[in-house]
Amino acid sequence: MSAKTRNPLYFIALMPPESIRKEVETFKKEIKAKYGIKHALKLPAHITLQIPFRISEDELKILIEKLDDFCLNHKAFPTKLNGFGRFSKQVIFIKVEDHEPYLRLHDELQQLILNFIDLKKHEIASKMHPHLTIATRDLKRSEFPAVWEDFKDRDYKASFLARDISLFRHDGENWEVLKHFLLSE
Repeated sequence: MSAKTRNPLYFIALMPPESIRKEVETFKKEIKAKYGIKHALKLPAHITLQIPFRISEDELKILIEKLDDFCLNHKAFPTKLNGFGRFSKQVIFIKVEDHEPYLRLHDELQQLILNFIDLKKHEIASKMHPHLTIATRDLKRSEFPAVWEDFKDRDYKASFLARDISLFRHDGENWEVLKHFLLSE
């Protein structure tokens, strides 16, 4: 199957409110201006719940129905962001304080998807560490110490009510939100 005929790529995430997305974008733009690191700007601030996967149009229709039902049975929950963290010397992110609601949502969401979609091994994440990425793929190991020094002790706190999850689709060049699904109140 050629790249042109492959099924589109999707992923599922929770996005903070617009005001927090703008604050996170400010950090990403600061990193771009100082270091030329810009990959994280390709997506709005989000917390990934299901890593990228490929499905057909028929599976997409089913997924949308299932996500509507899934979200009706899951309540909105508070989220606190506090400070910055890192994954080795490859990723710098904003820390989520309470992982439990995200881990539960991730596990239940993945189980729902696996019940009707045959995900490939690389499309299944057995572990999850909720976070909001501010620097990633184009962050070189040689640049990491300087960028990390800028953020490691910086104070950043925010909180929000996680009210919905979003289904993203890759159009071949960019990720776009295909649909938002409201969690129950």
